[in-house]
Amino acid sequence: MQEISEKIFNHISDLIYQEIGVHLPQKKKAMVNSRLSKRIRKLGLQDFEDYCQYLENNKQELLHLFNTLTTNVTHFFREKHHFDFLCNNVLPQVKDEKAGKKVRGWSAGCSSGEEAYTLAILLSEFFNQSWDTKILATDINTEVLNAAQKGIYHQRQVKKVPYELLTKYFQLGTGENKGLFKVKSKLKKLVQFRRSNLNQNQYPIKSKLDFIFCRNVFIYFNDKTQNKILNRFHKHLKPEGYLFLGHSESINTEEREGKWESVYKTVYQKRRR
Repeated sequence: MQEISEKIFNHISDLIYQEIGVHLPQKKKAMVNSRLSKRIRKLGLQDFEDYCQYLENNKQELLHLFNTLTTNVTHFFREKHHFDFLCNNVLPQVKDEKAGKKVRGWSAGCSSGEEAYTLAILLSEFFNQSWDTKILATDINTEVLNAAQKGIYHQRQVKKVPYELLTKYFQLGTGENKGLFKVKSKLKKLVQFRRSNLNQNQYPIKSKLDFIFCRNVFIYFNDKTQNKILNRFHKHLKPEGYLFLGHSESINTEEREGKWESVYKTVYQKRRR
């Protein structure tokens, strides 16, 4: 199979940007070529031109395209300092302010679920059972969402979960499932997984959120798309709610003006009007 042409790469790149806001620069051409080649062979197609025609005639293939070209890297308690800040600063503030004993958080770009389940564990540990705690977990990639909903992880994936939490919230596999850990139902019920496109105008959110984790996602968007998403996040956060970004991400000074206050390493608080 010939390598992807400049014309087809630009077509795929434009399509991805229009649909989900992800920017694929020229340096990603080799990655697109490699991943799409596998998809083309699986479909029994001849080349990239055939694939573009197939895309045109089969809109459902867009889901597979997003799954193929989006990158998913995560683990439990990733960037632990953020979870420390959540437990030491955010959750005590929520507890002091909440009369209704309801806590809502969002793991945006949740990948295979490790971040969402980490958040659910921490909320479960911090609040007693009289509190209504829920985590919304969303991603564009249906394959990783399916894995997240199953909640089954290999031993190497749970190595950063403290032992006492591992035994409390995970069921150890036996027999043919030896070496696997399954999230217990009491934790699963705290997390709702949904497919969602951050580039869409409306998000599937009804309640105001206490915090949003959207880490290592903005690196795939250009400034214009980032700012649109930030405005939507701002709308869905309660006054003085918190936004957690990835270690290499930030809100620029102009965009922060009157809206966000930097309170910790890549943690921003929504300003009261």
